[in-house]
Amino acid sequence: MKIIFRGAALEVGRSCIEIKTDKSKILLDCGVKLGKTIEYPILDESIRDVDKVFISHAHLDHSGALPILFHKKIDVPVVTTELTKKLIKILLKDMVKIAEFENKKILFNNHDMKETIRHTIPLNYKDKKYYKDFSYEFFNAGHIPGSASILLEYEEKNKTILYTGDTKLRNTRLTKGADLSYIKDDIDILIIESTYGNSIHPNRKAVELSFIEKIKEILFKGGIALIPVFAVDRAQEILLILNDYNIDAPIYLDGMAVDVTKLMLKYKELLNEGYKLEECLKNVKLIEKSEDRVKAIENLSKNGGIVITTAGMLDGGPILYYLKLFMHDPRNALLLTGYQVRDSNGRHLIETGKIYIGENEVKPNLEVCLYNFSCHAGMDELHEIIKKVNPELLIIQHGEETQATVLRNWALEHGFDAIVPKLGEKIRL
Repeated sequence: MKIIFRGAALEVGRSCIEIKTDKSKILLDCGVKLGKTIEYPILDESIRDVDKVFISHAHLDHSGALPILFHKKIDVPVVTTELTKKLIKILLKDMVKIAEFENKKILFNNHDMKETIRHTIPLNYKDKKYYKDFSYEFFNAGHIPGSASILLEYEEKNKTILYTGDTKLRNTRLTKGADLSYIKDDIDILIIESTYGNSIHPNRKAVELSFIEKIKEILFKGGIALIPVFAVDRAQEILLILNDYNIDAPIYLDGMAVDVTKLMLKYKELLNEGYKLEECLKNVKLIEKSEDRVKAIENLSKNGGIVITTAGMLDGGPILYYLKLFMHDPRNALLLTGYQVRDSNGRHLIETGKIYIGENEVKPNLEVCLYNFSCHAGMDELHEIIKKVNPELLIIQHGEETQATVLRNWALEHGFDAIVPKLGEKIRL
């Protein structure tokens, strides 16, 4: 058996792991890394005979390279949850739209996207299936609605592999925490994310209160709170928070988050506070066409308010349009709500105080704040998963070098055999 790391090794982005035996070859995720340019996993000719692709969740860093397979005429079945399938369709269309607008080269076309969706097979949680020399089963990963941890059992090799994907143990307003019922027997190999492998998340309630106080401060001055979000999860989480604290101000929801929120309302059973999401939209103005945005900008300019829009790392999307208009008024503020990947526009802003809008690097004259509403496991949650699974081999990926190394050092100190693979590395078992 070989495990090959085609992406997300010592980095966050382009998740793609190959598992190969003498009878089967699969991929766990197939994502891209978004930034100034789009980076892809290593998808060379050796993947041409891949049997199946399993997608843990819809975020583009786990699903955005799927159409490349079909561009290469590799008609492979893609297995994921039903909600993830529908979210992938929305996200891929938006990715192409933004890339075309910003003249970024992508390695697939609309036909490839349609083929991706046509070949995608939904799988329910805990619906165990068999294929060639292994079985596979999905469990709620707690990261975003529809996300899955993937359990693989290779009976001939006497190996059980658990791929957490992106995961979170604690409930958020939107999402129920991870289902760890996959821990039935010994799991030989645990492949775990390490996005926050060296830090514990702050108290969620305290973060919410700080966030709300800042919004009230902005609104009191007559300013505009610009809130860039990930369309899947973070947009809905912010809506739920604003609704719960009864913020009395115009709230606008723009970008891909509109379609995603409408879709999630059809899957309330997968949400933690799903029954409240519909209530949130009663107090929100949806930007669904260009005239809506023109009217919103006119009202915001006069009265202030709140804009929730994509993209969460400031790499494209409507947020840059709003920033260009409102970044020179110090009454306004930009409230970042998610992880800013290395080389993203958002990380550049945090580190330099400057941001790229188009080809121009500019220094915004507004306050920039960062709030940790992460839907990833913190360091303490990762430790808890590792201890409960108790694997023979721990493989740490999906984390920048510092985070992955700190988690590995902790694991070694606690008696686990732990490795941090490099990009392209092959592990033979």
